[in-house]
Amino acid sequence: MRTLRLNSRLDAHALSKRFAEAGRLQIEDFLESPDVKKLAESLSSLDWRLVLNSGARHVDLPAAQLAVMGEPRLAAIREEVKKNAAHGFQYLYENYPATDIAEAGQLEHTLLAAIHETMNSEAVRGFVRQVTGEATDFCDMQATRYSAGHFLTVHTDDAPDKNRKLAYVLGLTEGWSPTWGGQLQFLDARRNVTRSYAPKFNALSLFRVPTPHHVSQVSSFAAKGRVSLTGWFRTR
Repeated sequence: MRTLRLNSRLDAHALSKRFAEAGRLQIEDFLESPDVKKLAESLSSLDWRLVLNSGARHVDLPAAQLAVMGEPRLAAIREEVKKNAAHGFQYLYENYPATDIAEAGQLEHTLLAAIHETMNSEAVRGFVRQVTGEATDFCDMQATRYSAGHFLTVHTDDAPDKNRKLAYVLGLTEGWSPTWGGQLQFLDARRNVTRSYAPKFNALSLFRVPTPHHVSQVSSFAAKGRVSLTGWFRTR
C-alpha cells in the first residue's frame, strides 16, 4: 500500500522551537497537497456513527441503529447530552474508528488505510520526535465529523495505561469559517482560553498529553461538517 507523503518543505528545527514554548503548535501544509485532497474527498463515503458518552460509558450509535430509534428517543438523548454538558465532561460527534477497524483486519477504505500507515511510519514519527522531543511507538486514529450542535467539553486526554504522549488533529475540511465554531481551544488552570486553533485544511495540530482543551460547539449555521483525523502518539 502506498503511504501519503509528508511535506518535504517542513522545517522540523524551526517548528521545535515553537513547540517548546507552549507544548503545542499547528503545522500548516502537513502533507503533500494532491495526496491530502484525495484523502479528504474520499471520507464522505465512510460509515459514520454518532458517538457520545453517558457518564463514563462510551455510546456508539451506527446509522442503521439511529434510523430505527425514532425521533422521541433521539430527542431524549439530545436533552440528556445538553444537561450533562452544562456541568461535566460530555461529547457528541460522529466518528469512524480507523485503528480499531484496522486491528480487526477490516479497514478496506484504501486512502484511510494509507494515512493510518503514514501516521505510524518512521518518517512521520521521526519528524514528530524532532519537533516535540517525544519518542513514540505508534499512532492511533479515528476519523471525526463535527456537524451543527456537536462539541467536546474540557478534558486532558490523560488515561490510565494508555501511554499517550501527544494528541493530534489533522484538519480535512476546506473553507471553514471561524464563525462556525469547532475550534480546538486550550485552557489554563483558571479555565481561561489561552490559545485557539481554527480548523484548517491540511494542518496538523499537535500538543502534549495531558493538556486541558476542548472543541467548541459547531454553530447551527455551519455550512458543512468539521472533518478531521484525530488520535494520539503513544508508547507501548
